[in-house]
Amino acid sequence: MKNIFGKIAIFGLVLVLGSSCIKETFPMSDTATKEQLATSSSALTAMVKAIPAQMATGYLVYGRQEWEFDMAWPGLMIILDSVTGEIIDNGDSNYDWYSYWSCPAHGLAAEYPTSYVPWRTMFMFIKSANDVIGAVDVENANDEQLNYLAQALAYRALFYMTFADMYEYKAPTDPAVSASYKPENDILGLTVPLVTDATTQEDAKNNPRVPVKDMYEFIINDLDNAEKYVDTEATGGSLLPNLAVIYGLKARAYLKMGSDGVAGAYDKAAEYADKAITAHAGSPLTQAQWEAPATGFNSFAANSNSWMWYISYSAETIGNLNTFVAHMSGEECWTAYGCATGRGISKSVYESIPDTDWRKHSWIDPKGYSYYDYPRNRDFFSAPSGYGSNRKLNPYTAIKFRPGEGNYSVYKTGGATDVPLMRVEEMYLIKAEALALAGDVPGGKAVLNSLIQTRDSAYDCTSVPDNFFQNEVYFQKRIELWGEGLIFHDAKRIGAGMKNGYPGTNAEADFRINCTGVCPAWNFTIPQREVNGNPAIDGYNNPDPSEALEAWEE
Repeated sequence: MKNIFGKIAIFGLVLVLGSSCIKETFPMSDTATKEQLATSSSALTAMVKAIPAQMATGYLVYGRQEWEFDMAWPGLMIILDSVTGEIIDNGDSNYDWYSYWSCPAHGLAAEYPTSYVPWRTMFMFIKSANDVIGAVDVENANDEQLNYLAQALAYRALFYMTFADMYEYKAPTDPAVSASYKPENDILGLTVPLVTDATTQEDAKNNPRVPVKDMYEFIINDLDNAEKYVDTEATGGSLLPNLAVIYGLKARAYLKMGSDGVAGAYDKAAEYADKAITAHAGSPLTQAQWEAPATGFNSFAANSNSWMWYISYSAETIGNLNTFVAHMSGEECWTAYGCATGRGISKSVYESIPDTDWRKHSWIDPKGYSYYDYPRNRDFFSAPSGYGSNRKLNPYTAIKFRPGEGNYSVYKTGGATDVPLMRVEEMYLIKAEALALAGDVPGGKAVLNSLIQTRDSAYDCTSVPDNFFQNEVYFQKRIELWGEGLIFHDAKRIGAGMKNGYPGTNAEADFRINCTGVCPAWNFTIPQREVNGNPAIDGYNNPDPSEALEAWEE
């Protein structure tokens, strides 16, 4: 593991001395301010637009360069793909600030910043949404103000959906999980405390974790209201959520609810995924778009047929180390975090992708240019020679996320990218799985064929056994959505497990984690600061996943 762990452990001792983070995130009850906001569309506009800006703010929690995983929403995206085992370091893991989640042997306890940063980040987002929601008087608002309310409700639904999935306690079933990994009390199905625009300061001081059923009822209610108030004339993809995005969020929510046994939820997941596809009126990315050296997965303008929702980095505010590309692009060279770490895909997963599937070009093949003449901004195989110059890319390293304008050496240009939050391809994948789980397996297979055949003309899932079809959809999601911070929710929802320990693996020794079902680190721990300030959580935290599993040894 990298050499900053000792610093995290020391800082953890300081962290517990702080006050509850709920106090810091609770929406302020300033009546005069609310009255002013309720009559000022310009003020509401600024507040709503501040939410996606906040989501792309580097060093959001500490306000300074302290921990490089303190990177707002893109940081959460990397955390979630790392903890699911989807990201493998094919270079030097000492430069990987997210390796605590890839190698959950230590460093994820409640006392550490690794627990505090995700928790605090989510409540900062929720406060921003609550501020807008609490400022709109529905009875007296005009259509423009109601649309702002709808957008804030959609954001809050996204935040709580993600937040709840991260912290919902699901008991691991793998016999290899240490017997010491167990909660103090029965916390099965508990998510996070619910803080709304109506929560009082006193309520927040004694706020228990909400059962998953109640949380998703709250989320659906927010989305129902968002659908009711949104400006339906706003079509296409957007920096701010529109009707298509609201439908997409409903599709995600109902798919989760279906897995939890809610009657009719799979039908609704398929219905809303279809509505999202129709409302977006776009199309999946083409191979040329996907592989474009200057705009591949970094530009909404170039990919708006597919991208339904995104956030954007501003060249005026970014730093050299705190952007998504700086960590996720093997092509960038202004820091070692991306090019030297070499984040990529598991060898076993890569080898399972047919050569006829052009998405396989998202990662470097062991045969290099003789396998594929990768569209590129620089040579991927020159000798390593330090920062700011070409770095050799090892096999299985990802080149999916390209630097802005293809500029791999100037961070103000290369780091100023857009990052997708939702793509229409995800809606096809949700629709396929939901149709099958609702009983229409042939319909689900037809939908999956229609999407994947745009990536691999030879693809045909018709002969996939019906009882294996959900696994096939999950595999396609792993390829299609790699690095986008979404597969965690599916892995935890279906108990997909992870396997990075096997003969010939490209994972380093400490990262060779195997687990069936739900992995312990998928139940995020609530930070000690929150436990200290919220007695309702004391004794009801998720157990520390550190050392709950041992790395596989050949």
